[in-house]
Amino acid sequence: MDFPKSSPIRKTIPKIASGERLHIKGGRIVNSDLTTKADIFVENGVIRQVGNDLTIPGGVTCIDATGALIVPGGIDLAVEFDNNPVLDDVTVNDVTSVDNCYSASRAALLGGTTTIVSFSTGEKGKLVSSFNKKSEACEASCCDVSLHVDVTSWDDDVKEAMTKLSINHGVNTFRVFMSGQWQLTDEELYDVLKHIREIGCVALVHAENGSIIKKEGERLLAEGNVLPENILKCRNEKVNDITFIMSFTVSKKDTCVLYIYIYIYIYTVHIYSNTRKAHLNPLCERGRETASHSGAYSFATFCTYVSLNPYLFTDTFTHYKTETLNTCSGALQFVSSGHSVYNDHDKVKLGRKNFMKIPPGTNGVYERMMAVWTTGVEKGKIDENQFVSLTSTNAARFLNLYPRKGRIAVGSDADLVVWKVNEALSLAETASEFAVTKPDCTSAFEGVESKGRPSVVVAHGKVVYNDGQISVVQSMGDMVERPVCSPSIYNRLTTKDALHKTRTAPTPDSALFRGINGIVTDNTGANKVTTPERFSRGSGHRAMHQSGWSFSGGQAEDSSRPSSRFSNPPGGQSHISLTLG
Repeated sequence: MDFPKSSPIRKTIPKIASGERLHIKGGRIVNSDLTTKADIFVENGVIRQVGNDLTIPGGVTCIDATGALIVPGGIDLAVEFDNNPVLDDVTVNDVTSVDNCYSASRAALLGGTTTIVSFSTGEKGKLVSSFNKKSEACEASCCDVSLHVDVTSWDDDVKEAMTKLSINHGVNTFRVFMSGQWQLTDEELYDVLKHIREIGCVALVHAENGSIIKKEGERLLAEGNVLPENILKCRNEKVNDITFIMSFTVSKKDTCVLYIYIYIYIYTVHIYSNTRKAHLNPLCERGRETASHSGAYSFATFCTYVSLNPYLFTDTFTHYKTETLNTCSGALQFVSSGHSVYNDHDKVKLGRKNFMKIPPGTNGVYERMMAVWTTGVEKGKIDENQFVSLTSTNAARFLNLYPRKGRIAVGSDADLVVWKVNEALSLAETASEFAVTKPDCTSAFEGVESKGRPSVVVAHGKVVYNDGQISVVQSMGDMVERPVCSPSIYNRLTTKDALHKTRTAPTPDSALFRGINGIVTDNTGANKVTTPERFSRGSGHRAMHQSGWSFSGGQAEDSSRPSSRFSNPPGGQSHISLTLG
């Protein structure tokens, strides 16, 4: 079976030793469409055998998964690291997120995620150089990593750079902004989405109305409202929904696939769901229903919960409860973490007198899969197969990496997680124990427990975590290229385009026109409608569709009408004659 290639752009060390072999036995394999009990044999980072009674060579490492599930390694589509916050349309260069690529990817692996996707954001018009710089930082990754590219301006040079990135660097997703310092105009947004469609990629849309948000923020600050809870007041539901509708409308013009990676309100999901029913092409990833308990938390704690969306939520699990509810109904396709962590001191220092300057971001790359399991599977909202879809398979399809990733099958990458259930653990405590959460950063998952967790994590065919034993290796991951025109997205679009081309409107005859009374006439006014003549057959054969009955008493083929008729009953000739005249 041929899979889309995930060739590394750069590699610093070989990712696994030659001849490394694993035998995972006794578990139940969970894919997005099927759960089955079978064993797995892994060799050189690839799944070689799946089934029962496997032929296993000597010298293998055996992993007992009895009583556990075996799921594909998770894929997180939104992870930020080495990031400078943009506050009030200005990049704050002296403040940087606490995670680099190594620490973020390490946290991902310990939580069962084996592939992360971050963002390449650079100076306006310098897409390729910014991408190369970010790629160099990704060389330290412990797991596979890939990049979305931000389109922060628009001209012919940017257009050419986007094409180059999609062809030469394996980029098939571009992010556009409808707010902030990189906000595009409506005309620019239209042109960007059109070009993204032409090169077979997908548009990621940051769907917020930046102009109105800025005005509302300035008004609230002028009135003396400086506390973090005012963030929600300048990002009201109606403004957000208007931006959603506009992005969908622009997308429809050129049948561009939209990936809405940020939403705030539940009502927005209804707009999104109706758009999908209308046969447009949006995909939606993640979001958090807002929850504010302004009287119960200190200013520093409030700053901890200022995230990328909805910028303030103190009920952490509301985010995941909302997502699992919407994903089980088919409204959403992905659940990603939006991981972007700043230390508490920087958040308080910058946002003490101005809530608009609090660096947005919370933790989640480690906790994501466990949170989805707890709020989804344990609550009966989704099953184990849907869990795999939301955390891995759908993302792999979207990135055009399926079935190499996102599925357990012969030929797939050996990115696997042995998932134990009914064993409670505290997310915040284990994150601190594994040094996932930094000492000066408050976890957004304080007090949250999960009864599903990764017991063994295998990346590239190597055991990187085994019940508390961590064997993460820096630079083990690859920079993954992603081919354009993902079949799960573009096969349907190509079919629709072909159908559209074959449906041609009837061309009116220039010599004819339809009059007011509906009668077709020529330009002289003569009636062109005639009554068809009765069909007559020229040969000697009878036309069977014509009736020979005549109401006059004679038949159509009789030469003359008979004057008398005789009746011969079955007993012989009758002596009674009837004369008709």
